[in-house]
Amino acid sequence: MDGQDGVWAQMLIGNSSSTTPERKVRFILYQVGKDVRVTAQQWIETQMARGQTQRMELNENSHRNNMQQFLNFAGAN
Repeated sequence: MDGQDGVWAQMLIGNSSSTTPERKVRFILYQVGKDVRVTAQQWIETQMARGQTQRMELNENSHRNNMQQFLNFAGAN
């Protein structure tokens, strides 16, 4: 993450010694009949100075809507 989003994420879950926060997405594909469905989970992650990982889930409606728009753009029906 960079810019303003990166600064806010650093303030929320990290500190001056942590790595630059990264936005991560996990896609889960599963078959329903002849169709394939996709769900996605988003989070921000940073590693602290002693190696522990700080993580914050991105599960608000705005995050879900943005991911749905991305999946629709990528070809979802």
